[in-house]
Amino acid sequence: MTSAPGSRRATPRPTYDVPTVVRRDETAHHVWGDAGSGLVTDRVYVSTGTLHVLEYELAPGGEFRHSPGNKTVFAADVAYCVLEGTLVIADPEHGEVRVVEAGEQVLFRRDTWHHGFNPGSGPTRVLEFFAPPPSRGTASTYAVTRPMLEAVRYRDDRWARRWPEAQEERAAGARLHVVGVSTALWGFAADCPAHLVGTTVDTQHLTVGIGRVAAGHVEDARKLEDESVLVVTEGELWVDAKDEATAEYTVACLRPGDAAFLPRGTQLRVLVRGAEPASYLLGSGRPVPDDWTP
Repeated sequence: MTSAPGSRRATPRPTYDVPTVVRRDETAHHVWGDAGSGLVTDRVYVSTGTLHVLEYELAPGGEFRHSPGNKTVFAADVAYCVLEGTLVIADPEHGEVRVVEAGEQVLFRRDTWHHGFNPGSGPTRVLEFFAPPPSRGTASTYAVTRPMLEAVRYRDDRWARRWPEAQEERAAGARLHVVGVSTALWGFAADCPAHLVGTTVDTQHLTVGIGRVAAGHVEDARKLEDESVLVVTEGELWVDAKDEATAEYTVACLRPGDAAFLPRGTQLRVLVRGAEPASYLLGSGRPVPDDWTP
């Protein structure tokens, strides 16, 4: 979550030019919000001119809404990937409410007001992929230009007396798109069944995928067409990345919560050396023209 200008210190923007390992305990920490919106703690992995990636946490019973100083409406595609707990997300403008469990994701696009709630007794942790990123004026800089949302709704009455018959109609008009394992577009990386890749989000600006790598897996390097951030969610995953510009290698063993920033053109391969499989999330952003404005 990104703070509004003047309300508090700006969200950190760690930026890298070459393949870089970002350990979870080395991320840039930030607190978003105010008394009206609620407070959210962030761990910022990367915030470049193409892609913004962070993990945020809601305490048990915690929530975020919007306030005059922190409007939760952006000019970007945003994917929230629930790592732990349950996220109840609402579009308070239209009344849509969705429940997103651990292992699932929710996508919303520009101009979608959103509130988040943790109904559980433990923390809710969410990995956020955001493109175009705040450095392009899509977050708080854009939000302050939007009229304040005064009326809040948490129920969509269009489906009253027509449920579940209206499921397809709701899906067609949804602003909060919940996706997961069962709805991903699955395939094999490099035609290898030991490395499954499922695309959950694929828009003009942002792609998010789930990766599952079998124990003992070895593969050839493949070129990344877009700037990406890989975050390990389960197991231990070796990342072997060759920078296109310098021809230098970055090699590391990543554990859950650790990430690798991978510039466009990176030659990447992943390996599992242990007896247990590994899983990861990969978010990729596409550059926008220099003259693009939100």
